[in-house]
Order: sequence, then C-alpha cells, then structure tokens
Amino acid sequence: MTDAHRRPAAAPRARLLPAADRQDAGERSLQLEVLARLAHPSILVVAVYLLVVGTHHPGGGFAAGLVAGLGLVLRRLAGGPKELTAATPLPPGLLLGIGLLLVAGYAGTGVLVAGELLAGAVWSVDAGFLGHVEIPSALVFELGVALIVVGLTLDVLRTLGVDEPSEEDAEETT
Repeated sequence: MTDAHRRPAAAPRARLLPAADRQDAGERSLQLEVLARLAHPSILVVAVYLLVVGTHHPGGGFAAGLVAGLGLVLRRLAGGPKELTAATPLPPGLLLGIGLLLVAGYAGTGVLVAGELLAGAVWSVDAGFLGHVEIPSALVFELGVALIVVGLTLDVLRTLGVDEPSEEDAEETT
C-alpha cells in the first residue's frame, strides 16, 4: 500500500465526559451522555451570563451558582461519581473558602474605603467595538456567592454519591 492510499490518522478529540467509560455498561445511558455533552457548555455560558448581568437585571451570583450546579448534577448523572471528580479538579472546600474570602473581602473593603459595609463602585471603560462598558465592584461579591453555591452543590453531590471503592480502584491506588 502506498503512502497516498493510506487513511489519514484520526485527529485526537478531547472528550467532554472523560470518566464516563469507567462506569459499568449496565449503568450507562447513551442518551444522557449525549445530552450532557451537548448541554453542559451551554449551561455554563448561561451561568456566566446570569453572573454578569445580575447587578442590573434578574440573576446574580446565587442564580449563576444554581445553574452551574445543575450542570454538574447533569454530568454526575451522565458519567457517575468519577465523572464528577474529573469535572471539578478543585475540592468543594477550596471553592467554599475562596467564595467566602471574596464575600468577606468585598464587605471589609467597603468598610475600609467608604466607611460602609458592602459599599461599592462602578468603573466605566471604553471597550472599543463593544462600546461603553460599566463594571460594578459588586461583581466580586456575586462571584463569591456563585462559588459558595457551586462548592455546596459539589459537596452535596460528592456526599450523596459516595460509592464503595471497587477492586479496580484499590489496585490503581497501590
């Protein structure tokens, strides 16, 4: 066979649910895996949108955290507990700590700078083709709330989804 007749090598693709194939075949649902592959990126975009527009319109950190948490629930249902671990490299306690630090830091900064608890400011930026953009300092607070909600959701999912370690897992750790 000549080089011209060889089939080109398939391009490597990153999988959206990398740990789903570790689940037992009887517990997998192809439809749910496909739905998770299609919906999860869109769910995260909606969560970011809710976070950004939440200072002027309905939404905010709590709503963004709930939507992002629902995306993680979908991945947990589609791929099992190992998929949830693969989807979130940071432990829930670290997300909770960062969120609490952002919320407390925002409140403390307001007291130090303006003499009021949770005082904020708005920065105006000309962003070229995007036009005039206003960035409220309350976005830091909203991000902290979103991280707290996502951290709590992850903690609950990991607590409820604890499985007994299998023999394969025991062999991998040794």
